[in-house]
Amino acid sequence: MDFMRTPTFSLWVTVSCLFLSSITAGQQGCPFDSKVTWIPFRSKWYTFIPTSGNGYNLEKAQEICKNSAPGADVVSVRDKEENAFIVDHFKQLVQKPGEIWLGILFDTDTDTFRWHDRSAVNYSNWVPGEPNEDTTSIDTCAVVETQSRQWKTVYCDEELGKSIICDTTVCNKNILSTALVITASAILLIILLVSWYAYKRKCLSPNGLNAIQYDPTERITDDCILVENEEMEYEV
Repeated sequence: MDFMRTPTFSLWVTVSCLFLSSITAGQQGCPFDSKVTWIPFRSKWYTFIPTSGNGYNLEKAQEICKNSAPGADVVSVRDKEENAFIVDHFKQLVQKPGEIWLGILFDTDTDTFRWHDRSAVNYSNWVPGEPNEDTTSIDTCAVVETQSRQWKTVYCDEELGKSIICDTTVCNKNILSTALVITASAILLIILLVSWYAYKRKCLSPNGLNAIQYDPTERITDDCILVENEEMEYEV
């Protein structure tokens, strides 16, 4: 029997194609459909939206981010490296100083700043004297100055010169799913390769060789050829 015609070989080819397709999909970047470009950095993805006209207030910034991708919101900065990344990359796009909205709000219940997902602000980079506890209120928000990389408080409805950076982790969830598919495909591929190897070993063994080579159809064909030859010799 030809192994290339067996169901095992067909399944092996199918799984191989799925395996390669999964790898390719994982390398194409953020998989959801979006009109903006998303840039990966560690565990999140970012899109940069420079000032348009006078700029954006925080409410408009949130609306734009939420409409740009599933789970997206105005950027939250968790450490020094992320703060440097968003500022440096923004400077590459906009060759002038500016201010970028932070996804931060003032919680009047606790008199502390929190990110929009209600998580605590464990890292901050405020300019000296900020935030001013005497002037902060429910209308107090924050921006990062690209020139100094430092944060300062502003009113949430301010627009002039304000740009937007959105972030999301949805891409990572999709990448995790892709990784699981790749892992499962790889395991199945290994199983099929082991089966193929065992099959080849059987073909090379004496018992396996006799069992596989015997084919009644081939025997009948050989007998027919012998009969035809004998008839031709008789006629001669």
